[in-house]
Amino acid sequence: MSTSLCSVSAAVVGAGPAGCLAALLLSRRGWDVTLIEQSRFPREKVCGECVSALGMDVLERAGLKAQFLEVGAVRPTHAALHPPAGRAAVLPLPRPMWGLSRAALDSMLLEAARQAGAAIRQPWRCESIETTGTPNPTLRLRDLTTNAVHVLTQAWVFVADGKAALCGPQARPPTGDFGIKTHFENVAGPRDAIELFTTLGTYGGLAAIEAGRCNAAFSVPATLLREHHGDIAALFARLAASNPALGTRLAHARRIGPWLASPLPRFAVAPHWPRRVIPIGNAAAALEPIGGEGMGLAMRSAELAVEALTDSAVFQPAALARAYARLWNVRRAGCRAAARVVSSPMFASMAAEVLGQDHSLRGLALRAMGKE
Repeated sequence: MSTSLCSVSAAVVGAGPAGCLAALLLSRRGWDVTLIEQSRFPREKVCGECVSALGMDVLERAGLKAQFLEVGAVRPTHAALHPPAGRAAVLPLPRPMWGLSRAALDSMLLEAARQAGAAIRQPWRCESIETTGTPNPTLRLRDLTTNAVHVLTQAWVFVADGKAALCGPQARPPTGDFGIKTHFENVAGPRDAIELFTTLGTYGGLAAIEAGRCNAAFSVPATLLREHHGDIAALFARLAASNPALGTRLAHARRIGPWLASPLPRFAVAPHWPRRVIPIGNAAAALEPIGGEGMGLAMRSAELAVEALTDSAVFQPAALARAYARLWNVRRAGCRAAARVVSSPMFASMAAEVLGQDHSLRGLALRAMGKE
């Protein structure tokens, strides 16, 4: 079955933090917006579940800070690095971060977009975007409840699919790394810290979220997953055994969520996009997750894209791409370097020793990862 929908001013593909914020801001500016999301909410996603100070600034400008706090966000004020041997380094954050599950955050933002006037199509999947041969982009959409196919044509498309699959043919090779994530309760660790742990040539973190829970998110190479035949619980038990501090934190903890796994993307801002298609969030660029900047960058990119499209007489994609580059490039380099250091037991021990004594280097390391 195939039907045709009336044209709308903008479609947003993906209802994560970037997509919901773009839909909300466009709707508030009088645009007719259709927000398309293939998953039913609430849903969990592989994510560090930390909103940076950059992200909080965006939420505050959007008038959403109070709603965010009401959902139960937790306020970490410092980070800690735990190498397998030697003492840990504690790094006070220049500005607090906030821990909140993706299930809670995405649902809150989706409802805010709905209340702003966005039309929600959920669970619907965008299967393709055609930009050639027509004046405006045309989306092929599938209603995942009825399996009906719809064709939607509008002036602009914001792609917030998290991986840039709908943003043209440019190659984004896989990294070979996966993110794994679950939730625990009864973790024997601080609720006001984001803790990083060096494990088997890789790294991960524990961060408090709402309702007394703790999010465990780790970066692991595909080779480790294959060694354990995809058994993430067995792999994580081995990771925890490799770092005494992590083992202590989890000694009496209870897992209360499923294990999730997803490929970790890393790519820079593309120089060109399909006509009238604007990537936002991880569809625009993706960086190492060690800094907890992903969601903040996603929301800020949505804010920049809406401003670029609606505040100027003529949209200039090259100018927006340059703004994206300023947003991502330094953080990409800093977070990648930090991940390499923290993944090495030797370098992590050296870094913890130095950072524990040198305040100026602490600040430099945090700024390199985008901490303001």
